[in-house]
Amino acid sequence: MPERGERLDAVELAERRAARLEERLGRDHQNAHRIADFRMECSKVSPPPLKHGRPASHHVIAVASRAPLRRRALSREMATDRRGAGSVVEAYWLILGRAPTALELDDELRGHLNQSPGALLRGLLSSPEFDRLRTAWQAGRPAHADDDALERGLLALGPDDAFVRRAYDWILGRPADAAGAAHYARRLAEGERRANVVRALVLSNEFTRRWRSVPRDSQLCELANPAKWDNDEWLAILRSLGLSDEKLLMHRKPYEFAQLIYGCRRLGALREDSVVLSVGAGHELVLYWLANHARRVVATDMYEGVWQAVQGREGDPDVLRRPEQYAPFAYRQEALDFMKMDGRQLAFRPGSFDIAYSLSSIEHFGGVDGAAATIRDMGRVLKAGGILALATEYVLAGPPHEETFQPSEIAALVGQPGLELVEPIDDQVFRRYPVTPVDLYREPYQTPHMVVRFNDTVFTTVMIFLRKT
Repeated sequence: MPERGERLDAVELAERRAARLEERLGRDHQNAHRIADFRMECSKVSPPPLKHGRPASHHVIAVASRAPLRRRALSREMATDRRGAGSVVEAYWLILGRAPTALELDDELRGHLNQSPGALLRGLLSSPEFDRLRTAWQAGRPAHADDDALERGLLALGPDDAFVRRAYDWILGRPADAAGAAHYARRLAEGERRANVVRALVLSNEFTRRWRSVPRDSQLCELANPAKWDNDEWLAILRSLGLSDEKLLMHRKPYEFAQLIYGCRRLGALREDSVVLSVGAGHELVLYWLANHARRVVATDMYEGVWQAVQGREGDPDVLRRPEQYAPFAYRQEALDFMKMDGRQLAFRPGSFDIAYSLSSIEHFGGVDGAAATIRDMGRVLKAGGILALATEYVLAGPPHEETFQPSEIAALVGQPGLELVEPIDDQVFRRYPVTPVDLYREPYQTPHMVVRFNDTVFTTVMIFLRKT
């Protein structure tokens, strides 16, 4: 237990820092400036160590917890801007038990991943990370690696009564009832850990009903997801491609096209001034769509071999001479170039592109080694902060099959140096959506066409977005 003089020094220091933070937040800055200040102050003031699960000094923790978030200052801002830094940090601690990374925080504040508090909450509740936490709690296993760090983070969200109110808001989606608020306030006063309050709310029947109803339609990194056919923004993209939005006709290929555009837009990479590279491009219709929405699009492929005669003649070399003959709609011809090129050895300078993507092609480049070489070279030609988007074949069950990847191989492919996932991959989609796999030998054109099989190997599309660090 620190001496009284030490406690007063800590209080005075925290209050001074909090005052500086409050002054900054009161100015009319853009989000990037506000959050830079917010992060700086958060890094300087942290809650003290726990003693038997509670703070060593309630007075010190009350001030220290206000200093990082400065709830009185943030409450005014959060009342009008629920996507403020404090709101995002609060949601991450209460739902995922951790602070957002700098990249996550920046994306949330710019609105690229989530456009509203509801979208933020849907994204967190539908994430594989939250599913793993909830599953661990249900099984009675530890859900977090460092329980004390979790408790310190939750204690920094404010006094007990405010914490209970916010936990109800985020987890149950409603105000705390008087009896519930009194119960949890009493338990906390008796020394209960805040993490146990969160756990109790998450495992309640009320939350279970809410969680099951959460639409999982806003994710970026995922298996081909039927929920996207319930997302209005995504469906508008699908229709803009000239493709049907009929659920009975859902198919992996239209999913890849629409998800590519949806993800690149959400991540802020697809703009009128963007330069886009497609690897293993063929003459897919999304190329022509992108030519109408980006400054320049470069399509590369070998344009030879079996692909000249099958799969819609995607490898037809004639597209190199007459690309307009393959256009599904009018497009800006000056914005689209087709080039014969090996995706494993791209003839471009480093840092040339804002987006590099490949849709259902890298599995044809020589197995895991060839695919990894392609991803590395795509990363090389990306600008710093650029987006690398991939769709490829992901095995759900059964033995290995040529030109598909097992989950462990996908994990190895996305682990290339200098690239990082923008979010974890949701590999649980088809636990939520039971489907009958389409037999590609017998009924290759059957729809819905989201999960397919070659003999005993069952697979689907995985869509992945990586950012160049």
